Amino acid sequence: MRISNMIAHRVGNKLRGDGVGFSSKEIDATPFTDMFDKLFCKFFKMDDLYYFDGYHDLDTNPVYSFVKNIFNNPSEFKTQSNHIARCLYESSVHPMVKSGELCIVYLTDVVYEKTEVDAVAIIKYESHQDVLELRWGENGFEAQKTTAINLSKIVKGVLIYNISPEKGYVMSIIDKISKNGDAKYWKNTFLNVKSYNGSHHQTSNLVDISNDFVKNMVAADSSLTRLEKALIASRAKDILLSTESESLSLKDYAAAVFKNKALEAQFRSYVENSENASEIDVESITINKHAVSKKKNSISTIKLDDNFELYVNGAEDRISKGYDPDAALNYYKLYFEKEV
Repeated sequence: MRISNMIAHRVGNKLRGDGVGFSSKEIDATPFTDMFDKLFCKFFKMDDLYYFDGYHDLDTNPVYSFVKNIFNNPSEFKTQSNHIARCLYESSVHPMVKSGELCIVYLTDVVYEKTEVDAVAIIKYESHQDVLELRWGENGFEAQKTTAINLSKIVKGVLIYNISPEKGYVMSIIDKISKNGDAKYWKNTFLNVKSYNGSHHQTSNLVDISNDFVKNMVAADSSLTRLEKALIASRAKDILLSTESESLSLKDYAAAVFKNKALEAQFRSYVENSENASEIDVESITINKHAVSKKKNSISTIKLDDNFELYVNGAEDRISKGYDPDAALNYYKLYFEKEV
């Protein structure tokens, strides 16, 4: 991989009127090539790929057009980078979107499926950290505090490969949503992309929707015990990991997870009305176990008074709940083979 061009602009929140700060010159990134190479390999994964979408055709997608111009004429890099920064600013209207540095990088000799291609990386950094800079002087080290960007703290990013331009290119995306939410402006508004809907994407969406349903609907169901809720959350993940088939229908999945006709119907309706419903094949969901293993259960810990916390991670046939009238206390009975 080689960095051909690099520039950084300051992009604020349009709702607050922060404005855009355009750089007048590019950055000499030669000393950072190895650093960026490792960075891209670590964060931009190939298991869930996206492509640009257009309302009528691809050319109506602004970022697609700007990136296409860079690929077709690299001498236009700086001009097109200004357009990309302006486009991001126009998309930054959610109150939780933070101001930050937008780094745009033109890369050559990037390996994609054993072939070297050009690529454009667009990365937004939204946080800084204080660092201690040591410089060797005549009398030893001199120290001063400075503010810097941690390159590994990528909040929003996209790596666009110059592959299949007629189909919207091929890209890997980083989109970390803040706890307060930012309306997914990076994917949906700024880039306007869709997934190629591979097995990783389908599975990841199903697990996310299952977790949302458990957290928002199951957790509020007073007819279920805390153990039943924890076991449902555990089954939602374990069934996908334990199945030997390569695909599973939504109907069969819901039946195995909830074991309750009313909850099954409620869950299937929840999936069909979710914002990602079009990206889940309800008749045959292709299962990617790697995507499942990366997800956490929504409800998995049962707190017992102030004394114990019971983490439920499956094996529902080895746990039961009861009441001891002599002690006038509830209890859980756990069966296990060995302590680990």
